[in-house]
Amino acid sequence: MQSEARSPAEESQAHSSPFYCTFNTDAFRRTPLRDLGFSGQDYLYGPGVNNWDFSISKRVPLGAEQRFIQFRAELFNAWNHTQFSGLDCGLRFDPQGVNQNPNVGAYTSARDPRIIQLSLKVFF
Repeated sequence: MQSEARSPAEESQAHSSPFYCTFNTDAFRRTPLRDLGFSGQDYLYGPGVNNWDFSISKRVPLGAEQRFIQFRAELFNAWNHTQFSGLDCGLRFDPQGVNQNPNVGAYTSARDPRIIQLSLKVFF
């Protein structure tokens, strides 16, 4: 069996398609008038959340027991994983039943990137 040769543009699109289209949009067609179709509810799931938050603190005494300095570092989404949170599922059909939304199946938003917060307190 011999495979067809692809142009660089087609090869690039084939490798990038999972990001731009996360499910087979050709599997969806417009239903006939007054027909609900056969698709169930909640059949599309977005990507999972991989979010790690860390907090580290160090307490340094200043002579007496009551006086000290506290250094604190907090990291939100510490590993800085991209976490997509929106998926365009809005199918719009023309009268022939062809989807007119080119962005259907694509991610539309992402959660916050890594946030680092540092603090220094003096207790006396």
